[in-house]
Amino acid sequence: MLTWLIIFLLLLILIDVVRLHKKIDRLYTHLNPVSPPPTDKEIEEMLTSKNSSYEK
Repeated sequence: MLTWLIIFLLLLILIDVVRLHKKIDRLYTHLNPVSPPPTDKEIEEMLTSKNSSYEK
């Protein structure tokens, strides 16, 4: 009986960890969207611009 209780609790913990992991992944992708790499022209503009910060 006690072993079944332990197995059940471990299963619940595992399910909770998986749900939390999915939420963290969604939050990470929301906060850090994948942007395409800069083109050659944009790189050249960054290198030749007078500003020290390049914001687009």
